[in-house]
Amino acid sequence: MTNSRDYIVENLSGSQFRAELNNILGDVQTNNSGSNEPTTKVAYKTWVDTANQKLKLRNSSNNGWITLGSLSDNLGLAPTENPNFTGKSITLPAGNNANRPTGGDLSQGDLRLNTQGGGSNNYLEFYSGAAWLALASGAKFEVFENTSSNQTFTPEAGRSNFLVICTAGGGGAAGVTAHSGGGYWGSAGGGGGGTAIRFYSLAEIGSSATCTVGAGGVGAPNAGGIGGTGQISKFIPSGSGVTIEASGGVGASVGYNTNAAADMSRPGWAGLATNGMINIEGEKAEFQTINNYTGTTASGINIIHMRSSGGGTFWGKGPGKGADGVWSTTSVGGTAGSKGIIVVLSF
Repeated sequence: MTNSRDYIVENLSGSQFRAELNNILGDVQTNNSGSNEPTTKVAYKTWVDTANQKLKLRNSSNNGWITLGSLSDNLGLAPTENPNFTGKSITLPAGNNANRPTGGDLSQGDLRLNTQGGGSNNYLEFYSGAAWLALASGAKFEVFENTSSNQTFTPEAGRSNFLVICTAGGGGAAGVTAHSGGGYWGSAGGGGGGTAIRFYSLAEIGSSATCTVGAGGVGAPNAGGIGGTGQISKFIPSGSGVTIEASGGVGASVGYNTNAAADMSRPGWAGLATNGMINIEGEKAEFQTINNYTGTTASGINIIHMRSSGGGTFWGKGPGKGADGVWSTTSVGGTAGSKGIIVVLSF
């Protein structure tokens, strides 16, 4: 066909009318196909551009053509089965919560960009058939340390699952009194804080959670003092989830009020945990059983390293660790335990 018909039938004789009608119907059947644009152009007219293998539509102003797609690749549309996208990117529908499709426009598997949070808080979401669910990209790592007041954890938009690790403060070390005879005198260390670990859903977290992070127990203030107990750490969600709690490591008892070998310093006991899916007890500190030590150590070992080790935690000798015991030739107080920590991984 020539795609040159104007679709207007003049008054013609029978055979001429039939020939003209057949030509017009031929253009209709082939979508006005041709290597050149149709001679007669009207708004919304279709044209198969055979020179470029494109399907085109005349625009509403009748002053140009809109390319609908390529004839060689399904008009650029993804097939319903096994679609294969080879371009650099695809553009998804975007909008805030109020712009989500509803009713007949909503189908299971729908994918969109939620812009409710704006900027870096935008996230992908899909419709499960019952609700919109977020697709977050990787885990977000947040740390809450001991401060003078409580802190607030607020879930980031697009995050729906949360792993919380809550560790209490470690116990403080006792002091020690040096006696006659010289040498080193030691006290035991503080116990390690407990750790509670729990996995929460967004409904369990709620809009926010309160984080109370315990400080380490104070060291004995003087030679005759005992170490303080580490403070409790708590993670308190505002939603339906339970509060997890870790208790602090216990401080050590005073070391060697007399110069008797039996008058040893008692170690700090371990802190515990409650309501975690995993509750981890801290580590009890070492006993300090050596007094009036005047011997030597192996080459390269500092004699100070013979002090009693404080109890460890889920983090090893990290957050919540009990203070190491004192190891001294003079009468001194103890050192403080390590502060606790709360870590939240958001997915």
